[in-house]
Amino acid sequence: MTRLFLSTLIILILSLHSCEIFDQEKDKNIDKLVEYFNQKEYEKAIIYANKLIEKNPDDYISWTTKSRALFNLGKDQQAIAAINKAISINPKYYEAYGFRAAVYKLSGKYEVNQIISDIDIALSGEPNNTQLIKIKADALKELGEFSKEISLYDIVLSLDPKDYEVIVAKASSNKNLGNYDLALTGYKEAIKMYPNKSFAFEERAYLFIENEQFEKAITDYNKVIDSIPSDKDIPQIKAYSLNNRGFAYYKIGKNDKALSDINESLKILNTNSYAYKNRALVYLNKDLKGKGCSDLAKAIELGYTEQYGDKVEKLLNKNCR
Repeated sequence: MTRLFLSTLIILILSLHSCEIFDQEKDKNIDKLVEYFNQKEYEKAIIYANKLIEKNPDDYISWTTKSRALFNLGKDQQAIAAINKAISINPKYYEAYGFRAAVYKLSGKYEVNQIISDIDIALSGEPNNTQLIKIKADALKELGEFSKEISLYDIVLSLDPKDYEVIVAKASSNKNLGNYDLALTGYKEAIKMYPNKSFAFEERAYLFIENEQFEKAITDYNKVIDSIPSDKDIPQIKAYSLNNRGFAYYKIGKNDKALSDINESLKILNTNSYAYKNRALVYLNKDLKGKGCSDLAKAIELGYTEQYGDKVEKLLNKNCR
């Protein structure tokens, strides 16, 4: 989910305000608010939201729209204050709870249980809202409640059987539960449905690596890398895929190909501590101790231990002391 998804919710303001009797000035301000929001001119949208709020401080719809504009400007705390105001004015405005949960999720500053609580309130008013269900499923994933996450994905798929992202996410949840065959079935279904999308290949390749099926992982990463021009977030996806393919090459003894991939990955994303760890493994395997130890130190400097555990420290103690 992205801020762009949240911005599309402005359409609601027209229908929600339509039940009121407009005076000419108010009608104009609403039109301008919607126009500027949809044009992504959020500063101007806030000006007109403030005009409506000045006329009617209890206009919870304008408070909500102001919150959305603030959020899309990256002003998360101000956005939360505005949506809290909307909820305090109308505690039964279920849409506001869903939006607040999304803000909590995307800002990354709130507890998962806060997100779930708001989503549950929002779903009580709109039980078939698949976007809300997905947010809750993602929150449950963070808690490690993969079975509950899968149950929510089943609800989404009953409403939209061709939701590619959900099919892949459900397969990954089955992987996390150790349901290897179910995970593979899900990835295969997604790939058959949308063979030109890379997400299912990425996730299946990682499953193959976890199960030490490195040749199969390389085949899938080949497809991911080949498909990258049509994907979003191209640099990051390519960097991670090259690094992972490089690791798979290392595991089957193809050190030169491994180095080529990992070097290319680090050219694209030189802050990936995992890539330095992987390159260190290749260097050590090639008896290039100095380069290997240098990469291990770099991995620690970039926060490998905090993210992934003490494997690099153990390698340093074994090979570089």
